[in-house]
Amino acid sequence: MGNRLPSSAALVRFCQKLNRVKTLEDDLMETSFKRCLSTLDLTLLGVGGMVGSGLYVLTGTVAKEIAGPAVVISFLIAGIASLLAALCYAEFGARVPKTGSAYMFTYVSVGELWAFLIGWNVILEYMIGGAAVARAWSGYLDSIFDHKIKNYTESHIGTWNVQFLAHNPDFLAAGILLLATAFISFGVRVSSWLNHIFAAISLAIILFILIFGFILANPKNWSAEYGGFAPFGFSGIMSGTATCFYAFVGFDVIAASSEEARNPQKSIPIATAVSLGLATGAYILVSIVLTLMVPWNTLIPDSALSDAFYRRGYSWAGFLVAAGSICGK
Repeated sequence: MGNRLPSSAALVRFCQKLNRVKTLEDDLMETSFKRCLSTLDLTLLGVGGMVGSGLYVLTGTVAKEIAGPAVVISFLIAGIASLLAALCYAEFGARVPKTGSAYMFTYVSVGELWAFLIGWNVILEYMIGGAAVARAWSGYLDSIFDHKIKNYTESHIGTWNVQFLAHNPDFLAAGILLLATAFISFGVRVSSWLNHIFAAISLAIILFILIFGFILANPKNWSAEYGGFAPFGFSGIMSGTATCFYAFVGFDVIAASSEEARNPQKSIPIATAVSLGLATGAYILVSIVLTLMVPWNTLIPDSALSDAFYRRGYSWAGFLVAAGSICGK
């Protein structure tokens, strides 16, 4: 007996099910979560989500390998592009104050199939983001100990040359991820207070980098002797912009926390705009300081900021920056 093909009516019903949207309760503010986050809490969450590994690792990587000192322009363009995306998130977060971020917004507005695809992309985004943060922490911790951890791993465990993978296994980064998971499991109130503490320390370290870094700045490092301000040209600036955009993906944590915000209609847009502005300013200023302190082509991407202070003869400052980078996320 041959297989019978589905009828056109069955195919229509199937397509309708794939594109059905999620219906929400009449009272969007009703939730089983505790609404305890203020505008300041959300702003600090956004700053903590954006000003972290990107500041301490991405600046050095893009300056050394992609854009040179023009990484400043790359961060500016990436910040503007991120603001446009962030405003969309802010509107969705204010209109649909529920957890789920892009998955929930897509499910409500477009349909289940697209929400399914977006959901897996969000999981991939957070996996890559968590791995990048852990690698950043590991790299700066290793710089405190003069890269002895990396040298020990390479000599006793080995290395590999696989594209898109690190040259050696990073057990320290894996341990950091497990520790961070344990803290997050205590709930949003505990993780919010920890974020406040870490964000305050990180902002203090950034101010120290900017003040002391501008004192040590040498305009000669942007001169033609080292290739000028944009040694890789316009293409390098735009390639750097694509990479720098990754530094701002943390803004979605604000919209994702909308179900725990006291007044999401007011807090989400304000917190999104303020945190993105602070993050963009921090990235631009730190990029200027970094590329003026030492020649861009001599940067060490894994721990560029701390190594820059070490090389200028201020080992105590390098240690302080490396320790402060651990408070970045």
